[in-house]
This record gives sequence, C-alpha cells and structure tokens, in this order.
Amino acid sequence: MTTIFATPLGRRSLFTGASALALVAGLPELGFTQGAALPSAGEPLLEPEVLSANPDTRRLDVAINAVYGYYDLDRRPVALRSYDGGPRPRTLRVRAGDTLGLKLANRLPSPPPNVAATGAAAANGHLHHASAPVPGMTGLNVPHGFNRTNMHLHGMHVSPRSPADNVLLTVEPGQVQAYSYAIPATHPCGLNFYHAHEHGSVALQVASGMAGALIVEGKVDDIPAIKAVKDVVMLLQSLPVDAQGQLEQYATLDHGTQVYINGQRNPTIAMKRGEVQRWRLVNATHDRFLTLKLDRHAFVALGFDGNPLEATEDHEVIFLAPGNRAEILVRTTEPGRYALDGGTNFGVAYGTIATVAVSEEADEKPLYRGPLVSYAEDFGGHLRPVEDGEIVKGRRVGFGQVGTLPYWTWTIDGEPFAMDEKGFTAKLGSAEEWVLTNQTNDPHPFHIHINPFQVLEADGLPVPVKPGRWLDTITIPPHGRVRLRTRYVDYDGVYVFHCHTLVHEDQGMMRLFTVEA
Repeated sequence: MTTIFATPLGRRSLFTGASALALVAGLPELGFTQGAALPSAGEPLLEPEVLSANPDTRRLDVAINAVYGYYDLDRRPVALRSYDGGPRPRTLRVRAGDTLGLKLANRLPSPPPNVAATGAAAANGHLHHASAPVPGMTGLNVPHGFNRTNMHLHGMHVSPRSPADNVLLTVEPGQVQAYSYAIPATHPCGLNFYHAHEHGSVALQVASGMAGALIVEGKVDDIPAIKAVKDVVMLLQSLPVDAQGQLEQYATLDHGTQVYINGQRNPTIAMKRGEVQRWRLVNATHDRFLTLKLDRHAFVALGFDGNPLEATEDHEVIFLAPGNRAEILVRTTEPGRYALDGGTNFGVAYGTIATVAVSEEADEKPLYRGPLVSYAEDFGGHLRPVEDGEIVKGRRVGFGQVGTLPYWTWTIDGEPFAMDEKGFTAKLGSAEEWVLTNQTNDPHPFHIHINPFQVLEADGLPVPVKPGRWLDTITIPPHGRVRLRTRYVDYDGVYVFHCHTLVHEDQGMMRLFTVEA
C-alpha cells in the first residue's frame, strides 16, 4: 500500500516547506514493465530505439506508457518512474511539416484518496500544507502528485493549446491523453526532447528518466558529409536513488553528482581511427550544469537547443545547463582511450561521464566544416535576427526567492507560480526585449516554451555565448544578467516560462505567459 510521510530536507534541492512530502511505496505493481538489464560501467554505449515518421503519410504515431521501470542501474536493481519501463526512452524523428501523434498512458499507481501526513493532507494526489510559513508555501508550490504527469515537447515550435503542447493539463493515474502536434513546414531542423511537465512532480519524474530525444530532420541532415557519419543520441541523466534503489523522496534528488548516459555509468563510446561521429547531446538531468571536454579532441558544433548554426563552429568545450542540447561532430585522432569530462561548474565537479575508445582500425572520413543554413532564407525567416524596429516592449524579469532556509520559495518578480494569475501577456506577431536578472546565489537556467529567443548579452557564464545565438534555455549566473530578444509568431494561447533547475520550478519559479491574437 502506498503511504505518505515527511522526510528531511535535502541541502542542494532546498525543498520548500516545513518538511519534504513524498509518495513512497512498498513498490507498486500497477504499471510494472520489466526493462532490460543494463551493462556495468565501461561497457559499450547503448542507444535508444528510434521511431521515424512515415515519409508517405508524413505522420509519426507513438504510444508512450508512464510506468515503473525495474532494471539494473550501474549493477544495482532500481525501481524508477520511466517511459515504457526502461532508462532509454525512444528517440522520435520527424521532419518539418509532419504530424506527431502521441498517446500518453499514465500507468503509474494511484495514491490512496485520503491519507494523513504530518502537517499535510492529501487530496486527489495533491499534497497541501496545513499552514503557509511564507508566501507561496501552499500545495501548488510544494512538490506533490508524483504519479500524476503530462507531456512537454521541449524546444518545439508548436501550438500550446490542446491537443498539442498544453503543459497545464494533468494526466491522472489510469488516464490516457492523446496529443497531436502539427509541426510547421518552417520549423528549424535540430535536436529537441520530450519530458514530463506536471508542476510539482517535474524534478522527480525527469530525474527518474522520463525524457527522450526528439529530432526534427532537415537541411543540415541532408549535407552529404554529415549524412554519411554515424549519428549517436546521448541522453545525459541524473537517476539518483536511495539505499533501496528508489526515488520516492525529494531529498533523494541530492544523492550524488553522477551523470548517466542512456542509463549507463561511464559507458564506452567505440570509434575507429579517423572516424567522424555526430553526437546529439541532451541535458535531461534535473540540475546538472555540465562543461563537456573530450581529452585531446575538439568539437565542431552544428547547432544548439534545436536551432542550427548558419555555419559550423569549432569548440574546445560545450556547456550544457539542464534543458540545453548540442549537436556536434567529433573526429578521432590516434588510437587510445579518451575521457569525456563533465567539468566543474558552480562548485560541483562531475568527472568522467564517458570514455571514447579509439581502435587501431582506420575509418578515415572528412570532418565537415562550412555553411549549414541561411537564417534569411530558411525556416520562413523564423531565425532571422530580431531588429531594433521590431521591438514593441521591454521587460525586466527578476529571479529570486522569499523566506529563509529551509522555508523558502523560488520566485519570478517576487511572486511564486499561481494557476489563477493573469501572468505576462504579449500580442501575436510582436517582438520584445527581455533583461533577466538573478538575485540569488544559485544559477537559474531560464527556459520559455513555444518560441526560441536570440541572446544579445550573457555575463559570467562558464562558456561564453556568442551574441546572436538562438536558444530556448540560457543560464542566468548567480547575481548575473542576460539580455535577449524574441518573437511571438504562429501561435496564440497560454504557456509558461520557468527555471529548468527543476526543483526550483516545482517550488514556484515559473510564470504563465499568454500570447493574444
């Protein structure tokens, strides 16, 4: 029987509330799916299964089950919320102009309807404090409803209205939600991802592995020298567990700083001497800020956050905050073993997260450098620079907190998330300039749904961002500042922006945004 109880606060997750409330289980049987056992550390990298749209019908229809996955993680048996029972959710591949039909079935167990807990009451899976020590300390911004879920297509320029990317709906245990996403013909080609986004349970579900890659193929993929190389998807994951191999309490999110790739600890990426591979990297962790560096090798970047570059760029290191993605080319040199290091950022060192093993066998291929796309001519001008004359409004948005440890809530402009707020509003077809400021000692990766933004200034980042870059997630360093511009095109409706350190989002650092026709 599932129970509810109080648990101590985690230091890094800085959980809001008099106690951290969690659903815990004598592990549930409902929704059980047996996942394949994982290889131990150092074994060859395993890649997710790939599902591609039918080129004749221009559709991809996929059923995804939110279930408990029971498998071995780094030689340990675990039980984690997952998609379809394993640690490597399927990679979805579409092209601009396709339709993605996604049927999400919530096969997670339903909690008891009325269970008392210290300082809280449970109702329909939502947990509420009996009293609020500081503003925002209510059930909405206290992590809750861990077996409720929904779906978000992170980075995709699609409608925020149902049946598309509506993250404000809830899929209860036992329910099935049919999503349908009409991908515009002008959609940029690049790497995005899909993940759970039910407010209150986002950090715990994504940290458990409920996230998979979503690729929009296009002009870059058709360049012969790029098309000819091996395409490797890497989901960078948190997957923290307690001594029982479970993630049922928020405090467990603080366990370790490990980074798994496709459910593996320090996997081996096999390459031949002179081989070129295309790596598609998704930071699907809940809170890891990674600076990736491959010993004695450099990277050739093709794009970031689902937006292709106009021309390739050489990079020694790649910075990926939670929610960021990167597409890079890697060419090997001499035979040997080379560490892919996660770097040290904001006081946390991640160490080796993978090992590249280069064999004596040669596979000499050219490393592509050159033009990729034209922002002026491709994607219907979706990525052309936002000019001064387009700006109709400026905003200054502050990321902060209220209260004192351990009783604080994360805020935007001094307010925690509220479903009944009016939120920010803008007009369809307009463009704005935002200045984001961080009034806290923690970094906050700002992410906005539906429309990407163009970065003008970003101070104090571990790796500088080139002005003019199109992203959908950017880190505001502690007491730092970011300036950006964005357009609201194609879609009206209500969506959100938030911090992609997901414990911060669950605890209030999210706001509604309405684009009016």
